[in-house]
Amino acid sequence: MLESNYGNLHKVGWRRSSRTDKGVHSLATVITMKMEIPDGAWEEDPDGIALADVINGHLPYNIRIFSILPVNKFDARNECISRKYVYLLPAEVIGIGNASSPEAIQSHVKEFRDTLQLFEGRHPFHNYTIRAQYRKHSPKSLIKTSRPNSLVEKGSSLKSKDVQIKGGNDASKRILYKLEKRKLNLNSTSEDEEDLVVSTDDIECGSNTSDALSVLTCSRAKWLHEPDETDRITSAHFRKIMSCTCGELETISNAQYIEISIHGESFMFHQIRKMVGTAVAVKHALLPKDIIKISLSRYSRIVLPLAPCEVLVLSSNEFSPSNTSALNLELSRFTRSTGVQRRVNDFYSNVLLPEVAKFLDPSKPVWRVWLDYLDQCSIPDVEMNELRRAWTQWQENSNSRQQKTSY
Repeated sequence: MLESNYGNLHKVGWRRSSRTDKGVHSLATVITMKMEIPDGAWEEDPDGIALADVINGHLPYNIRIFSILPVNKFDARNECISRKYVYLLPAEVIGIGNASSPEAIQSHVKEFRDTLQLFEGRHPFHNYTIRAQYRKHSPKSLIKTSRPNSLVEKGSSLKSKDVQIKGGNDASKRILYKLEKRKLNLNSTSEDEEDLVVSTDDIECGSNTSDALSVLTCSRAKWLHEPDETDRITSAHFRKIMSCTCGELETISNAQYIEISIHGESFMFHQIRKMVGTAVAVKHALLPKDIIKISLSRYSRIVLPLAPCEVLVLSSNEFSPSNTSALNLELSRFTRSTGVQRRVNDFYSNVLLPEVAKFLDPSKPVWRVWLDYLDQCSIPDVEMNELRRAWTQWQENSNSRQQKTSY
């Protein structure tokens, strides 16, 4: 790398195949950048393993480069056509205990798998992310003035920044602050909703957050009966999920877990964690099963639970074979190389999985506090019934229009 380019990602053409939420692990991030490489570097090292190990010598043990290959005009992000993630969920979270019979285990797994598969297909996943981040233009000025029911506009002197929390440690203060903010914005359109979601980023080991989590019911839901220009759903909010399922019960370090596998073209911020959180809430009967199909309609606005990040792993990528240049010959060799795949598998088994396994104990704070939070996430019957009626009417109207156009 030229010294003049050092430290400037734009100058070296830095691109990556995927971004992940904070705290999420990756086995498959592909990065492209401009580097100066000695002539003949790949003659005796076609998979670029020796080159990778030179750099690995300067990295901590839990960060590894598996291979380095030459490419030409390759956009790692735009030419990545699908991503696969795995989420390792403690079995107890879906009702499987150490004393569960084989029949009970199979029943729990099947029920949970059936729920996960409801996410498959092409849908708007706007309720599973921060919607405003996926609009080309977010009219913030309109957002601020489009809340006729907000407490602030009714003359209250209270505003989000005025919330003050006393007592407790930093983690509980952060959670209380978010929940108190939500009490001031119960009728807001949605732009601040994600900031008000309590996540494991707020949880510290040993935090006493039970009082904070009991302050307020976390979910709310509504149906947009009229278009809202400040909260539009566009094609940017749609994602295609090819597969969303889970495997059988597994064990590592005496911890039982279920591996959730999700394969999609691409994913939005928080999307997978909210999918998992919602599926778990359905399994606990905290949310009805039809919340998933309703949440995947563009007129629903629902705050859904966000699952912990510590057990989510980007496991693989798939790239477009559309080009037939030497670039893709190199890329094809990389994706099929048994030597590279062996390095990936070894790193997963010997480094990543043991680290993730530390979070598979359901008694750990990350799960204990999250499950307390999840218990607060049911939707009131009045809201749910209204949402269901609106969705049913929308479906009937949509079917009626389709029948008319078919004549």
